[in-house]
Amino acid sequence: MPIVLAAPPVAPPPGGVSTGLRMRWTGHDGSVWDLNDWRAGVCLMVDGVTGLHFPTIDKFTSTSRAVPGFRNRGWRTASRDVFWPLYVYGDGSELWRDVYTRFFNTIHPQKAGVWEVTAGTQTRTLRLTGVFGEEHQFPRDPYAAGWAVIPVQMEPEQPYWEGKTVRRGPYSAPTGSDFIPPGLAPTFHLSPAATFASATVPNVGDVDAWLTWTVEGPLTDVVLGVGNVTATVPFEIAAGQTLRIDTDPRNVSARLDGVDVTEQLGLLEFAAVPSGGSVPLTVSASGAGGITAELTPLFFRAF
Repeated sequence: MPIVLAAPPVAPPPGGVSTGLRMRWTGHDGSVWDLNDWRAGVCLMVDGVTGLHFPTIDKFTSTSRAVPGFRNRGWRTASRDVFWPLYVYGDGSELWRDVYTRFFNTIHPQKAGVWEVTAGTQTRTLRLTGVFGEEHQFPRDPYAAGWAVIPVQMEPEQPYWEGKTVRRGPYSAPTGSDFIPPGLAPTFHLSPAATFASATVPNVGDVDAWLTWTVEGPLTDVVLGVGNVTATVPFEIAAGQTLRIDTDPRNVSARLDGVDVTEQLGLLEFAAVPSGGSVPLTVSASGAGGITAELTPLFFRAF
């Protein structure tokens, strides 16, 4: 009867591991891996990690024979390469195979996992899918040796590191007073049809960011906007319903209780929140519901 050794590793890997930055990987399957803890059987080596610094940025310029130098015509973030020298360790062949299988099941060409990096009290994340451009060659039999250093290549669809999401709201109209008081006194009260508190949202990131709006009914005449750019929701949100609008131009979408209603929303114009400051929001509606604005700041670097 075969015996499976399930004890954790008893010695750190050769070459050591990173202990300054705290790193964690959450696979698309929901499993969480501490990439600093070699005792779990998987960790990043000290040297060679790529993806923490600036992404690849294309700058557009023009030149003229009449003047020296060039004119900056703008820029675009093209991509970000991620490389991990990953140490996989197991005290016994079956344990190594178990750790190897469970971890690499979390890396997929389409289903994204999340790389989380913490420097001091600051945490930023990057959503990654696997890159499978080259086959890995094992220099020795890892099943027999019980360890191997395996290169892992991944890439993000969205190349910026994401900071902590900023939420503003929920904003709602103040509670109105009865037009005719219970005592039938001659003093009447008028309540505004759509009075929402003034709102601002900061963007502490390196680049412009886009809001996600959450609208909870009952509400009608919903108007949402950043600065002078506003959009009117062309339908009513009933009591108990929730409308969520993602204004990111890469994937503008609207879902009402999970059902796609983007087409019903129509061709609305949305604006980004500029980096490095706060901007006023337009939040207006009629009814007893509430509206929340969310912004995830985006950064060039992990710290």
